[in-house]
Amino acid sequence: MKSVAIVSQKGGVGKTTLSLNLAFALAKMGIRVALIDADPQGAVGHSLQGVKASSGLYGLIWAGDPLDQCLLTTRLPELSIMPVGDVPPHESPAFHQRLEDGTSFANLLTALSSRFDLVMIDTPSGFNGATLGALRACDSAVTPLQAEPVALRTLPQLLSVIGALRDQGARVQLSAIVLCMLQQRNNDSLSVAEEVWSRMPAELVLEATIPRDLSVLAASSAGVPVGLLSPRRPPPVSLVFDRLASELSPRLGLATDGEDGPLGLFA
Repeated sequence: MKSVAIVSQKGGVGKTTLSLNLAFALAKMGIRVALIDADPQGAVGHSLQGVKASSGLYGLIWAGDPLDQCLLTTRLPELSIMPVGDVPPHESPAFHQRLEDGTSFANLLTALSSRFDLVMIDTPSGFNGATLGALRACDSAVTPLQAEPVALRTLPQLLSVIGALRDQGARVQLSAIVLCMLQQRNNDSLSVAEEVWSRMPAELVLEATIPRDLSVLAASSAGVPVGLLSPRRPPPVSLVFDRLASELSPRLGLATDGEDGPLGLFA
């Protein structure tokens, strides 16, 4: 089983959008995915329609609730989601602190290892608390990078944090940078993308980029992945997440069933 933390120093860059839609796209490929919401603000749970009552990660870690009570199944058999649960505001700092050393996440990954091919952890912004714990426990990190100048300045801090954790014995490595909220007709946005492409190793920056698209906002408002916004005619942007899943899966060491190669038009 592989594990990946979706992380960013800056808030509002699309971590939850990336986490949910990427998990959905990977599950469509036949990869068994568990998406864990580690943000006490409950980003994943708040963005989904029809989330049943679940004590979630908070109940699992804080109250010792059974794993199956905290993990929700979805219409895709390959995709399960663990909301963060109802974290009382006065207990949020202590909950963050409990998660920071990575032990709770490591125990959770062990418990899920026989049931899933991939565990994705959607983290809060910043590099402390639950985010630091997820980085300590996971194999890989993926960061969405908003195609805006301010966001670009946060990337060195992520690289520094990962380097420091590896010096301490963590196995985490940065597997991918995903350019998001890219505006093809905006020079400032394009200049950020070009700087990332030129300065960062080519193997780190995924070719697929997430554009600013009203369908993404509409899906978030509807509480569904973009691919389920209109199942009979999915928005074109949903294909971006399919491309991201195809690019990222080999980087994470994930195998998919079936042959992958040209298929003749005629049987």
